[in-house]
Amino acid sequence: MEDIIKLIKDNQLFENINENEIKSILKCSKATVESYQENQIVFEKEDTIQKMGIVLEGEFNLVSQKYSGTRVIVTSLEKGDLFGEALIFSSIKKSPYDLVSSGDSKVILIPYGIFVNMCQEVCNFHKQLISNMLTILSDKIVMLNNKMTILNAETLKGRIALYLLSINKKTKTLTFNMPMNRQELAEFLNVTRPSLSRELSNMQKDGIIEIYRSSVKIKDIERLKELAD
Repeated sequence: MEDIIKLIKDNQLFENINENEIKSILKCSKATVESYQENQIVFEKEDTIQKMGIVLEGEFNLVSQKYSGTRVIVTSLEKGDLFGEALIFSSIKKSPYDLVSSGDSKVILIPYGIFVNMCQEVCNFHKQLISNMLTILSDKIVMLNNKMTILNAETLKGRIALYLLSINKKTKTLTFNMPMNRQELAEFLNVTRPSLSRELSNMQKDGIIEIYRSSVKIKDIERLKELAD
């Protein structure tokens, strides 16, 4: 467990909580560590969610399955990302998505009871844990609003521009690696891969961006902002 604590101690969930206190939280909550393989499902749509997780290794995709069978990636999760934190507080507690492992991966699962039941000692770090969770949930709402802004763009170029600008804002650099591959990005933007590739190619020809494999360089940020508007 000591190795696990070192992996999660800098997570936002444990801000202002020391390693000994984290150990107490994990022990008190009866947290468990689980490993997954490529395309293994962590939970499926309509599953009841009673634990939240933190990605320790690898990557995961939250996937929405349409009636037609089309898969749409709602978001991708990487090391340090949380999942299930909103569902465990929901009155329904049933997942609207599948959570699928993208390669070999590992998570720590924390039962939701630790967030709603104060221990007899009413430890200060327990209060801090709950406060941190409220901050995380608030940030999640902001993130979902940002995604809706991207998907509400009138054109595909507009969606791509908004997406690239969001990464630029996060990384504070004009050159960065895309966090998703081409197929995952197409699903995220709710378009076909050929349509996405065509628009990216057009934007490169227009001198707005430069693409090399998974790397993107914003060459004309003002033009990109115009497309986003």
